[in-house]
Amino acid sequence: MELIPTRELNGKTKTLMVLAFAIMTGFMWRVRGSHGWGSMWGMFAVGVAMVLFIFAFFGNRKKMSYEAIPVAVILIGITNGGWGTLNSQMGGYLGSTAPFTGEEVAATVEISPWYGLWVMLLLGFGWMPLFSIFLGSLFSKREYKISNYITIIAVFYALVAVFMFTVSHFILPYISPTAVDMFKDGLADKGIEMSPMMAFIKNMGSEAWFKKIPFGRNYYASIRVISYSAAALLSSLTVLIAFRDKLTAFLSTAINVIMALAITVADVFLIIDSDSGFLAKVNPPAFLAQGSWSLWEYFTGFLMGFGVMLLLVCLPKKTTQGEGKFEYEPPFDKQWIHCAYSAVLTLFFTFVLTIVRPLGMRIADMFIDRGILEDNEIYEIILMVVLGIIGFAVCVSIVKNNIVTKALPVPVPKRAEDFCLSSVTKYILITAIIYFFTDDASFVQLIKNPASVLNVTQDAGVVLVLLMIASVLFFHLFFYSAAEKAVGEDKVSDK
Repeated sequence: MELIPTRELNGKTKTLMVLAFAIMTGFMWRVRGSHGWGSMWGMFAVGVAMVLFIFAFFGNRKKMSYEAIPVAVILIGITNGGWGTLNSQMGGYLGSTAPFTGEEVAATVEISPWYGLWVMLLLGFGWMPLFSIFLGSLFSKREYKISNYITIIAVFYALVAVFMFTVSHFILPYISPTAVDMFKDGLADKGIEMSPMMAFIKNMGSEAWFKKIPFGRNYYASIRVISYSAAALLSSLTVLIAFRDKLTAFLSTAINVIMALAITVADVFLIIDSDSGFLAKVNPPAFLAQGSWSLWEYFTGFLMGFGVMLLLVCLPKKTTQGEGKFEYEPPFDKQWIHCAYSAVLTLFFTFVLTIVRPLGMRIADMFIDRGILEDNEIYEIILMVVLGIIGFAVCVSIVKNNIVTKALPVPVPKRAEDFCLSSVTKYILITAIIYFFTDDASFVQLIKNPASVLNVTQDAGVVLVLLMIASVLFFHLFFYSAAEKAVGEDKVSDK
């Protein structure tokens, strides 16, 4: 393996890194809202791109090993939140997902937009707390054992449980009293004579149950948001007090604040056409109103990526400069454990599964839409399984060749940071191909009707396609420019 010294990150390189990372996360966050990705799986895909990028430039340290990649990706996905009816409240309205008895349409009531502001900030702050702690620990000089991480995760979920079943129910009335009152009315409408807190406890916080009660889903989502944000803050405090790690506590809290601001500021696209709330007097162009959800997704990722990378490049050089040349050591005592971990988590889960899942689902839907296959989810499953088996076989072959045959301490014959440097652009490109050319094939539709570009101020679909195409192009431009300045043109071309 070639030994690469620490990346040279000067002012121009850092500027390019911030731009590239912001554009990349904007693109990936919009992708996660598309068919085939979605929810936790979409966050896994976002996490892969983020981790590869961060490791590519800051990965010259033993902690940022191959084994750390899937851990970071998993941690960013498992705390994936749900907004329910939360992201429209800054527009001055609160909607129910279930109608009152005798009503055919679910009710909507006016609400103070300030309630919406607070709940969106809380939603963002508790979105990826375990990832932010783990990422912070990779920069810290404090040594963490697996048992330490398990303790932090256990503390986090214990705090979530405590707040969800106790404290959060006393906090919500101060944040959104209307939300509490409307849920009380919903319970009374269904003949349930108990307080919102007791209803929550009796039904063990079941989201499915709450969706059946007028304004119940909003109450559930609000309690969850408060609980996750409180647990996020207290978990960072635990790192500071119990582990005496100021850097990890600072970075995790800062990243959570950045995420809170990003998802809240980007929410303007969802409320810009509301006749109430903060932007009631704004008369937006048609494409902003029509594409509000997609633009909210894109700019949530963009702003989050911009803030996180700006935070990292502004850290002192002694924190980010890495450890120079060092030799990798086998991470596990037994070779078969190393092989299993590398094949299943490092390669298959991180890179194969986050690609074949959306690819299989979207190709199957294309065949179904064209009448080639019957409308049955089994075809999606079959395609995903077939693609997954092929991908897993490739992963096993790579691991066997490098760890077993060549006796390398890593699954790929490259240093981790060099592997990430060469992989992040490939991952984005593969994701872009799946996004643009499968399912609704938005890029193909644009090619078939190029005149639609002339209606860009009216057509939200055209705006989004052009924005996503531009994102892929500019990401590669800025990324390769930053990489050349960081490691040298010859080394980048070799990758």
